[in-house]
Amino acid sequence: MGSTRTLKRLEAGVKVRVTFVVIGRLAEYYGAPRQTRFELERIWRFVDDEIWAQPSHAVENSGWDVYLEFERLAVGLKKFETMFVPGEIQTERTMRRLFQRGDVSPERIPVLIEDRLARQETLSSRLESIKLQYLLTEMVLRCGCDEEQLDRLLEIEEHPNVTIEYLPFSGGPYPMLDVPFYVLSFRDHEDPSIVYLESPFERRFYENSDAVGKYHQIFEGGLRQAKSLKEFQR
Repeated sequence: MGSTRTLKRLEAGVKVRVTFVVIGRLAEYYGAPRQTRFELERIWRFVDDEIWAQPSHAVENSGWDVYLEFERLAVGLKKFETMFVPGEIQTERTMRRLFQRGDVSPERIPVLIEDRLARQETLSSRLESIKLQYLLTEMVLRCGCDEEQLDRLLEIEEHPNVTIEYLPFSGGPYPMLDVPFYVLSFRDHEDPSIVYLESPFERRFYENSDAVGKYHQIFEGGLRQAKSLKEFQR
């Protein structure tokens, strides 16, 4: 990485200017998989930009999901979902059903379920320090919830830091609320909030203040038209 002195300074906790070359050589030195190195270098390339993306194939190849790293750091999380119960509040039965219907090989399903349950446990342990707001369409509750799943949602919403509301069919259509998105906020005010959107091909992140502000506005507008989960009836 230019010299062994740079590595020694890093390992001693001394501040070092991080460059593209340093990131790559650090990843190589510590034996990081090639795809992880690729992703780390990509983040560096986009660090000064306001929009960047992570290819879905990179997540599958490296196992490193940038969104999950941000989720672990967030103190505020707003999620709008149109079709599916968010993964971190799914029951195991719901997980299994969705994985079985998706493009997932049967042998991978137990591993994916285990990973998602571990993610749930991590988030549950942080409920005193993170505010969770979920805005769901009625479609999620009609097509993605059995009785066990609905009971799980009601149980989770009992926590004072969790809100789950839904947009009824009767009030729609709802302008600009047609694509799922997440807004993540962080403790340090110098760290900008981030908007996250996902497609089959990539995970896209926005930190432009105008874009983040617009998605905040869309979410809050949806909440003003939403109903409490306790009002939902099959």
